Amino acid sequence: MRVFAGLAAAVVVMAGLSVSAASARVVRMETAISLTDRSDPAVKQALMEAFDTSMRGAVAMGLPHIRVDGIQVLQDAVVLAMIATDEDDANEAPDNTRDQ
Repeated sequence: MRVFAGLAAAVVVMAGLSVSAASARVVRMETAISLTDRSDPAVKQALMEAFDTSMRGAVAMGLPHIRVDGIQVLQDAVVLAMIATDEDDANEAPDNTRDQ
């Protein structure tokens, strides 16, 4: 009986290791940048700064696949939400516009 319990524990540990090795890391990041005013150039500059900050964070975490999840322009800030992952998006449609 002791041998069976040890074998069952080893199988559970191995199953846990194989599941964790196959799972992807996914992070949702939100970056807020203060606005000096709500003019188009100020909003664009804040958005570019938020994007750059989020990209550097994703690269630092080793997450090569990044997509924008949302943008909010508030009264005094721009908020950029991004999803970063280390797994390819299999549901992504191929880009057929390159040949045109």
